[in-house]
Amino acid sequence: MNDAIALDTAFARAFERGEVGNDSFRHREHLRLAWACLAEGPSTEAACARVGAAIRAFARRAGSAQRYHETLTQFWVRLLAGVQAGVRAAACDAIGLDAVLAAHPWLLDKDLPLAYYTRALLFGDAARAAWRPPDLRPLPSHAPAADPRAPPRHA
Repeated sequence: MNDAIALDTAFARAFERGEVGNDSFRHREHLRLAWACLAEGPSTEAACARVGAAIRAFARRAGSAQRYHETLTQFWVRLLAGVQAGVRAAACDAIGLDAVLAAHPWLLDKDLPLAYYTRALLFGDAARAAWRPPDLRPLPSHAPAADPRAPPRHA
């Protein structure tokens, strides 16, 4: 296991053990948790379940269980699964999240889900409680190299 992957895995373990505080769990760390769970799990669905359970437990410990959002959690896991599929398709060795973010900096934009969802759907109670697929554009099976918020290019 290379150092970058070890960093992602160590973070996921510490998070699942409840050793990561609220001030140390921002967007990048959400992505790191999802990336590690995808790398270790048998499927995207398993990673969604694992990440969801870990974040729900974190939210409960912080006294903010009501803030958990199932669709946002699964959106990021599923989007990263597309990135991971692209890495595998390129026949690259496993890489850590930092290398992924260097190649796909748009993943750091917390507002990226709004390129896929209307506000009404994304911020509704139903999407908070259960996975809802995007209503503006489908999630890619392989993450694009370019920012997906950019307007489509026509020939």
